[in-house]
Amino acid sequence: MEPYRLKVKFGVHEFEAEGPAEVVQAQFAQFKELVASAPSLPQPTPEQAVEVNPTPNQAANQTAHIPLERILKTEGRVVSLTAKCDTVDEAILLILLGQKEMRGNQEVSGAEIMDGLTQSGYRLSRVDHQMNKLEADGNTMTMGVHRGRRYRLSNAGLSKALAVARELIATVP
Repeated sequence: MEPYRLKVKFGVHEFEAEGPAEVVQAQFAQFKELVASAPSLPQPTPEQAVEVNPTPNQAANQTAHIPLERILKTEGRVVSLTAKCDTVDEAILLILLGQKEMRGNQEVSGAEIMDGLTQSGYRLSRVDHQMNKLEADGNTMTMGVHRGRRYRLSNAGLSKALAVARELIATVP
């Protein structure tokens, strides 16, 4: 039996749950009560809305201003680099960023990463060792086991990938 999934967003409030239907529905009922009883926050004026330190969500919104197509290309399910990075780790972060932004693919398979690296000119026998290192550094997250593993950028990894993308774009004529 497949678990019951529910994902809802009310303004700034988000609810996501997975499990038995009765449990998820009970949790959702509690969530609705909390949202209904929460005081509404006043909307900031434009002068108050400016923040010095952006949150990870704001960092994610900054990708719209980065011309990723100058350093990445998409062919089917594969995103590859058109410019060389300093390290394989940076190349992987950029491929994950490209998958996320250009294909809307949040959870990338090892085969998609490996194909992107191969088309970009990087030769590795296995990508999972690099991914384990990136996860240990806090730049990626891993879901699944064995051949069903999928990888995605963490907030720290997204920030690092954006910084690497900006540096690489600055070097491309």
